[in-house]
Amino acid sequence: MDNTNNYLLDILKLINNLQKNATCGDINNSCTKPILGENNNVIYNTRPVTFYLCNNNALTVSYTDGETNVFRVENIDGNCVTVRLLVASEGNITATNEFATINIGCIAAIQCLNDINLTL
Repeated sequence: MDNTNNYLLDILKLINNLQKNATCGDINNSCTKPILGENNNVIYNTRPVTFYLCNNNALTVSYTDGETNVFRVENIDGNCVTVRLLVASEGNITATNEFATINIGCIAAIQCLNDINLTL
């Protein structure tokens, strides 16, 4: 694995750890901010992400009701990340009960979206 993938894996591990230990904190839009945000005393539990491939296209995964390119990190095992598929519609993001496993070596970039509170 090259240095880029090591860096991406480190970011995904941080996001996974933050979500498992969700707590109140400062709001900003960075992949590596040390805590998940808070809004009106609602503690956020998710930092949604979009993955980009080497061709600059967002990774899109098909699922039962359509396709998505927004995910929640659920688990990291070696060089793979298991993600929950999220649905973004009209400014809202909701969780599905569907998952995908992605090889980190296929990912060129990660975009972090604003922290949110999801019902899982």
